[in-house]
Amino acid sequence: MEETKPTAIRVTLRGENYLLWSRSTKSNLYGRGLWNQVEPAKGKELQEGNEEAREKWLQKDQMVLSIIHSSLSDSIFESYSYCETAQELWETLKKVYGDITNLLRVFEVKKGLSNLTQEDQDFTKHFGKYRSLLAELDMLRPSTKDLKIIEERREQDRVFGLLQSLHPKFNDLIKHILREENLPSLENVCSQIQKEQGSLDIFNKGELPTANKGFYKPPFSSNKKGTTKQCEHCKKLGRFNQGRGHTKEECFILHPHLKANYGARQQENEANASTYVPTAQQKEPLGQNPYAVSNAQTGHSNQALTSENNGMITMS
Repeated sequence: MEETKPTAIRVTLRGENYLLWSRSTKSNLYGRGLWNQVEPAKGKELQEGNEEAREKWLQKDQMVLSIIHSSLSDSIFESYSYCETAQELWETLKKVYGDITNLLRVFEVKKGLSNLTQEDQDFTKHFGKYRSLLAELDMLRPSTKDLKIIEERREQDRVFGLLQSLHPKFNDLIKHILREENLPSLENVCSQIQKEQGSLDIFNKGELPTANKGFYKPPFSSNKKGTTKQCEHCKKLGRFNQGRGHTKEECFILHPHLKANYGARQQENEANASTYVPTAQQKEPLGQNPYAVSNAQTGHSNQALTSENNGMITMS
């Protein structure tokens, strides 16, 4: 028998392109006279043949197995390298990737055609990519004169157009729709999208509205120095800022650099207070003080300005 050398397959199986890969691989093996190693009915030769025929069958089978291995992506090869015969590997790949509906791949190919741009790529390469997508689409959707199929594809294209225009947040819903055996109608898809939109709106708000919900109100204190503030981060009151609290923007935990600035300001204020010198106007006699008033003017007794305290006039 003439020796059959392994031959490479041009298409690499990545998973989503199973249909294209299977047709290319089958054509390749048929042309080399090796397809009988893959067909389930031919596997009986392994048990029914004599020892010499069995040895030749195994030799040819390992050759086909090697050819198929060379056409798999690294991740798929690592996952299914345990298959011992070409028939076992072929059937396993078919179960894993071949049972997936073609709707998802049709959608991806049509989306690829819509988004395909040349950019800085050479025209020959760009056109090759374009022709490749067209060829795969023709294979997924072979030409037909059946009016029912034509109308079905027209409805599918309407749905595909809508799905392509959706926000990326609907990607999970799109995959779910395209995995169905039969693509829903445009009206049904719109209904599913609206339900999904409602769910996203609810969960994106962080929490569901509840009746009789209590709200925590931080304690409020008022004095001459200001009101108490509570930080949204550390939830503490009056820790900084002279006991009046702080906001999230003033929190030393989130903004450590503010602590150094705050300490510097405190020292500066203390230094200014210790070196304070009253002005001449503040030292003027009480008799000349414009703020001094008589009992007759006020209508009250003992309302004269009597003393000064650190530059501040007090009443007695």
